[in-house]
Amino acid sequence: MMYLDSPAGVGMSYSLNKSDYKTGDLKTAADAHIFLLKWFELYPEFQLNPFYISGESYAGIYIPTLADEVVKGIQMALKPRINLKGYLIGNGATDADYDLNSFVPFAHGMGLISTDLFEDVSAACHGTFWGKVNDVCQENIDRVRWVMSMYQNL
Repeated sequence: MMYLDSPAGVGMSYSLNKSDYKTGDLKTAADAHIFLLKWFELYPEFQLNPFYISGESYAGIYIPTLADEVVKGIQMALKPRINLKGYLIGNGATDADYDLNSFVPFAHGMGLISTDLFEDVSAACHGTFWGKVNDVCQENIDRVRWVMSMYQNL
């Protein structure tokens, strides 16, 4: 099993080149792909092993972009060939509107907020719980956040 912290500056990863800290999702994927190619070049005994990419949270963005880079490399016959078999994402971030709008229904579905509070916030917010919301909606979202904060100190 290999663990890779990326981009530079995340976790235990670092760079001596300050420009490496200016990055984005696509550059992160390209950099990680270059790392993998170099790693498999240094350790050819692992090239035939099935290779899976996995991550959680913001990896919902990083993993598909890295998998895309690896697939493009395979299609371009880059060497060494990475034996990519698939990818896994746990609790992945996908899109701010989708992810943040799911917070209130998720909290209700998990029994963390009451049905009364869920109905109040749903009526006030009309299904939009994030972004530009009206004052009554924001007051109800604040109520949800207050209730949720009670779980942090258990």
